[in-house]
Amino acid sequence: MTWAVRVGVAFAGTAQQPTPDLKAGKAAYEQSCARCHGVEGHGDGGDAKRFYPRPRDFSMGVYKFRSTTSGTPPSDADLFRAITQGLPGSNMPDWQHLDEQTRWQLVYYLKSLSPVFEQTKPEPLTMADDPGLAHADLAKGKAVYTQLGCAACHGAQGRANGMSAAGLVDDWGKKIRPANLTKGWNYRGGSQPRDIMLRLMAGIDGAGMPSYAEAVSGPDAWQLAYYVASLQEPAHWNLIAHAASITGSLPETLDDPRWASVERTDVRLRNVVQPDGEWVEPPTVVSVAVQAVYNGEAVAWRLSWDDPSQDQHGSPDALALVLKPEAAQGDTVTLQAWPYAGAPALDVCYWSAEDNAARETVTTDYATAAAREAAQASLTAAARYEDGQWQLIVQRPARPTNPERAASMTPDEFVSMAFAVWEGGNPGARAVSPWIDLVLSDAHEPAHH
Repeated sequence: MTWAVRVGVAFAGTAQQPTPDLKAGKAAYEQSCARCHGVEGHGDGGDAKRFYPRPRDFSMGVYKFRSTTSGTPPSDADLFRAITQGLPGSNMPDWQHLDEQTRWQLVYYLKSLSPVFEQTKPEPLTMADDPGLAHADLAKGKAVYTQLGCAACHGAQGRANGMSAAGLVDDWGKKIRPANLTKGWNYRGGSQPRDIMLRLMAGIDGAGMPSYAEAVSGPDAWQLAYYVASLQEPAHWNLIAHAASITGSLPETLDDPRWASVERTDVRLRNVVQPDGEWVEPPTVVSVAVQAVYNGEAVAWRLSWDDPSQDQHGSPDALALVLKPEAAQGDTVTLQAWPYAGAPALDVCYWSAEDNAARETVTTDYATAAAREAAQASLTAAARYEDGQWQLIVQRPARPTNPERAASMTPDEFVSMAFAVWEGGNPGARAVSPWIDLVLSDAHEPAHH
């Protein structure tokens, strides 16, 4: 049985596939899809320019995630699957709240927007049998990864930092980035080995990812799929981040063994949309991992984020840990909008790769935070860049007296915290997080040195 058949079984639905009704499909499309994909399906809806990747131009009949051979259109089941499940890592949501009949009518209507479906028939892929996890040979998969040159785009460790990564464009002339293979939650076509195998065999039409069906044997391709799956780092999404209490001095090195037992929280980042409502460059930094410890007097954070290039001069890599200032009133503005004319001041702890130093200031803009000024408080910081990833430690008093109005942290109370990240190789695309809550515990654990 081919995977194409299995896709059809998994998404055939509970009822018989309905007779096409293009009028009903068009009505559903105009209600749910036109805002992004455009009234005529050209990918030019009112919201399109704000998104990466751009919404699909249905008139071209080119689809990325298929169970069919490269150059042939997707099957009906492929389209139904994308509509039903959405595409993680993009702005394409799932539409499971639409009844099954409506989703099928959308499939038929999408096919009517391009002559490709009449001119070319889908060719289901035939794939080798899955050896299963028990027979996965990760060493063999890594060798195939090297043999096929996957690192040229995806990087040696899969962090999207390969030599060719920065120069990729799609079939529509838009800049794109290769997938960061460590972020399984961000795989648009699925993160399981069989999903990855499907991408290897089918390719991703329109996105520069070729089919490897003729370049590697089926058994070797499966080993590659299992190896790619092994590169994924599990995400830790928490509603509240907790700073672990310790006694004694705070850890000052990235490799201090005490970090191993500290809770990690991953926070998603999103590129800031420009004033004209358009993204400038594809995102390169999509999340930051946060750990924090507290010893009654001060807080230390260990932060890590993937960055495809180490930039220390010109437009240096940088990170801002942003807190809500003391005595601030009302809701804290989203960092998607800040700074703006009349913006409230925020407490910004700003680290730059240029001098590997961190400073804190209460300010109404990032430029002031980035400048070296006497009014700022110097913070203890240490950073390391290695194979596409920054790691950073920042220490700060829990109740600082400088700068004026600096955020004060009290045990068992919520502290608003957010992040902004600058990637020097992509200077027009500041990435920011939503606000999350940090809680300091007052129950101390023994320090382990």
